[in-house]
Amino acid sequence: MYRKSVVHVLLAFVVFLATVGLHLNTALPNIDYQDYIPAGEDNVTKLCLVRESVVSQVLWNHRTGFYCYNYTNSARFIQKLNYKSMWFYWETYNANISLPVAIISDTTVALFDYRDADSLKLLRKSFMSDEVFDNYVKCCRDAEDCCNNYMTDTNIYGDEKHCPVIWDAWSCFPKTPVDTTAEMPCSSQAYQSPDKVCTLKSKKDCLYNEQLRIGTWNQQTNYSTCAIAPVYLRRHNFHVIFLFVCIACSFPAIIIFLAIPSFRELTRVILHRNLLIAIVLRNIMTIIFKKLVIIDALLSSDLTNHVMELNSVGCRILSFLVSSSTNSTYACMLIDGYYLHKVIVRTFAKEPSIWILYIVVAALTFIPSIIWAGIMVNFEATDCWAVDRNGAQWSVDSFRIVILLINTFLLLDIIKVMISKMKQGGTTRQTKAAFRATIFLIPLFGLHVFITAKKIVVNDTCTAEDVYDYFRYTMEALQGIFVAILFCYANSEVQNELRNVFRKINIQLSQRFGIRLRVPQARRRTTTATYVQTSDSKGDF
Repeated sequence: MYRKSVVHVLLAFVVFLATVGLHLNTALPNIDYQDYIPAGEDNVTKLCLVRESVVSQVLWNHRTGFYCYNYTNSARFIQKLNYKSMWFYWETYNANISLPVAIISDTTVALFDYRDADSLKLLRKSFMSDEVFDNYVKCCRDAEDCCNNYMTDTNIYGDEKHCPVIWDAWSCFPKTPVDTTAEMPCSSQAYQSPDKVCTLKSKKDCLYNEQLRIGTWNQQTNYSTCAIAPVYLRRHNFHVIFLFVCIACSFPAIIIFLAIPSFRELTRVILHRNLLIAIVLRNIMTIIFKKLVIIDALLSSDLTNHVMELNSVGCRILSFLVSSSTNSTYACMLIDGYYLHKVIVRTFAKEPSIWILYIVVAALTFIPSIIWAGIMVNFEATDCWAVDRNGAQWSVDSFRIVILLINTFLLLDIIKVMISKMKQGGTTRQTKAAFRATIFLIPLFGLHVFITAKKIVVNDTCTAEDVYDYFRYTMEALQGIFVAILFCYANSEVQNELRNVFRKINIQLSQRFGIRLRVPQARRRTTTATYVQTSDSKGDF
């Protein structure tokens, strides 16, 4: 009798606690449990599979929304909210239901169902930006789409030959034969950056369970294949290496132009030299920016406290210098193209003042970048100004496009004149060589940029983008190499001057030390750079 009384008292106490707890839970503010239940869903009995758990479709968004939030990279949050399970009375179904909720405060919680507007606003405050929050909502929508459109009452259970359709918390994997690996495009949740990236594939193994005699999924999905940072890292390292190669090939040509006195007074040589200097400076600034800012961010493990994230004044000044050095390359291409057009097409035109040309180059170098920097400051741009979020890049890109269009017109006019000379004077060897030289002037005029200006890939795979980026970086680096070869190393006048320097050095060595080096014999040979007609009869660079 005594034992029965104790049992009755304990049962009454448990019921009391449950009643009080249920009352407290349902009394929490900011949550209206009836509003977000779709009308007519009270008879829904469909089940869906998430992480080896079968869940009613009515509760699906709560569970999958929780997974999408819980497995979001912590670096995307200002402060990640804690969570717990709470019991709610669901009048539509006349039942108590346990739901995961985010703890906002002692008296406020938020549901993980993205359809509940009030809860969604509360969750948004925990994310760092709208971009990463939109990724979370996309994850929730994808989960709902997986349950609604890809799962049935039968395909969520495995059989002897297949694993079932499953939502793994980020991706919807289809029904898959046992002993195979299913691949799906990586969820945006798997990438470090919230921005759109090329498509990589996540992998999930379908295994045969000997005990249950059915196909079962490996609970862990392989998302290591979704790491986009190594893909970008390979591209940028490739670019840096090729820029170093370009510097190594271009720098000796600059030294030659500066060291030989006769070259320091020729306008055409000065312009070729300045173009090479601009290309080398652009390459150096690009290498520094990529190594200190971009590659540093890609190598950062926690996505914070790297140079790009800190957005210091120094890194923004560096970004401005990269933009200006790139502009200087375009400005020098324009001036060099203009002068080449003058000596070939307008032979008797007045020689332009070198100082006026310097002023034009300086203006074209800094004015577009100053306008661009002002726009970036006005928008309070972050990421060391390396990411264009407001379309400010067009302030410098439009300037560069105008230069390329002008150079295109100049080159076409040069070709027209060369063809006219070929028709009038016959197809002499010299005229043909000059025409070939004109074709090789495309890198000088920068027209190769048109080939890579628009990003065109066959598909959105990372391999297709690799081909495009590697080709673009190679063409950029080859510009300086082509200019150095065409106007310095392969030019007969430069070769003759170098032979003269070598003879003088040989004479000095012979007189002082009795050492006599072998003097290379000069041999007349034609290069495509030899016969470009100029106004000073020495050939053009």
